[in-house]
Amino acid sequence: MKSHLLEIISISLVILLLSFGTHWRNRLWKSDIALWTDCVKKSPHKARPHAHLGSAYLNEGAYEKAMNITQKAIQIDPKYSDAYYSLGMIYQKMGDLNNAITMVKKSLDLDPTLYMAYCSLGGICFEKGQYEESTEAYKKFLKVFPYFPEVHHLLAIAYAAQKQFDKAVTEFEWEIRINPYHSLAHLNLGQIYWYEFKNREKAIYHLRVALMLDPFLPRRAEIRRLVLMLEGSP
Repeated sequence: MKSHLLEIISISLVILLLSFGTHWRNRLWKSDIALWTDCVKKSPHKARPHAHLGSAYLNEGAYEKAMNITQKAIQIDPKYSDAYYSLGMIYQKMGDLNNAITMVKKSLDLDPTLYMAYCSLGGICFEKGQYEESTEAYKKFLKVFPYFPEVHHLLAIAYAAQKQFDKAVTEFEWEIRINPYHSLAHLNLGQIYWYEFKNREKAIYHLRVALMLDPFLPRRAEIRRLVLMLEGSP
């Protein structure tokens, strides 16, 4: 079972949704693409509407269009950090992780206060298997926003991937302090406490909480069997 620990630990993604506009705008514009297409027509020499149109295409899954229009934003303003960040997100969606990392790092070179880019960089580096770089990126984000939800959980997973389980435990517990109902953090803590530290009491507690919180918990039947085995052991 221990050999499957890293396979069992689940990754949660931070998803940020941006809503904007007044009631009359919502009636006028059918989509973000329509809105920003109109803005580009009215301001063809401004980078910002091009970058927002690129993000709208990205959200619709039209990655080629998103890339073309975002690159146009960079042509207009080569120092527009948000455009490089958006281009990094596009490359990530297209599976080009090397260019994704390059573009996100470029955005941070231009604007070190673009803090969400650190969080995204952590996810891209993790996806590429660069776990040390992933942890450093998440830590830089958390230095500014220590109570931001999900990121301690993601940092914990990056530590677990490096078999730094003591640090992983610290970060999972941080996440639970922020959100006591985070079922995956409880699940991952329970598994680490048992498979790595043989702490039966803490393993049972966190696994039982995870089962109670989430009826659709990953590998629920397997976790229930593990709890029953631990409760029956001396």
